[in-house]
Parts: sequence; C-alpha cells; structure tokens
Amino acid sequence: MSLIRQTILVSVAAMCVAAYLTQQQADSAPGKSVSILRGGDAWSGSSSRVRRTVEPRASEQHPASAGAVLIDNVTRVRDGDTIVVGLIPIRIANLDCAEKGTAAGDAATVRVRDLVAGAQLTCALEGRRSYDREVGLCALPDGRDLGEVLIGEGACGRWR
Repeated sequence: MSLIRQTILVSVAAMCVAAYLTQQQADSAPGKSVSILRGGDAWSGSSSRVRRTVEPRASEQHPASAGAVLIDNVTRVRDGDTIVVGLIPIRIANLDCAEKGTAAGDAATVRVRDLVAGAQLTCALEGRRSYDREVGLCALPDGRDLGEVLIGEGACGRWR
C-alpha cells in the first residue's frame, strides 16, 4: 500500500474516532452545554448553530433538538405552519393552518411571509419531530409568538 493511501486511511480513521468520542462525551455529560452545527454547509461555518443543554434523553425526544433554542433568519416559508429558519424546517407547535393550495391555506402562507420577511426569529425547539420538521415555538423580533399572532388574526387555528 502506498504511503499516501496509508496516510489517508489513518486520517479518516482518526476523524471517525474523534467524532465518536465527542458524541459519547456530550451524551454522557448531563447538564453540560454543547453547541451543535446543523446543515449542509457546517464545515464552512455558515450553517445554523443550535445550542442546548444535554439532559437524559426520553425515548420520544429528538436528541439533536431537545431544549434547543435556535436564533436565525427565516430562509423559506413552506406554508402557514411550517417555516425554515436557517437550514432547519420548523413546524410551529401551536398552529394549525389550512393546507397549501386552498384559499385559506394560501392566505395563511402569504400572512406568514409578511410577518417574517427578512426577520430573525428565536425558536424554542421541543425535542420532537413532525415528518422532516422540528417542532417548536417561534418568537418574532418584537417578542410576539408567531403562532399566537396568526391564531389571534383568525388566519389559523390552534394545533393540539
């Protein structure tokens, strides 16, 4: 085996061991605060950062988001009750909007776009998922709860 190939294999093995040990350390340190990079561009530093305190996991929790607070810009509005903050899709926990493609659903989507256009939101993630989305409550820059605003305006109903 060539020296270059051996060097590459040893480097890859070392990175795998380092990643494993870092995860084990975070998992076994209840109460310790850790920062988690999420997103497709994590190596360049432009991905979303989720900060959380490591606590013992309940089986229904999503370990990467339990108790996390995400502060980032809205990059997309999927529909009335789903937005993308940074690179993370979030299902607004207290909100139930009509489906996209219906008059009420499209109106809710437009209203959400108006409320969050260019805004940086603060989202408290609940540690559970709905399909590909984290579930959480998001506050607008002025501190109002996004879901409560839409419910109060009659654009959407309350979820659960």
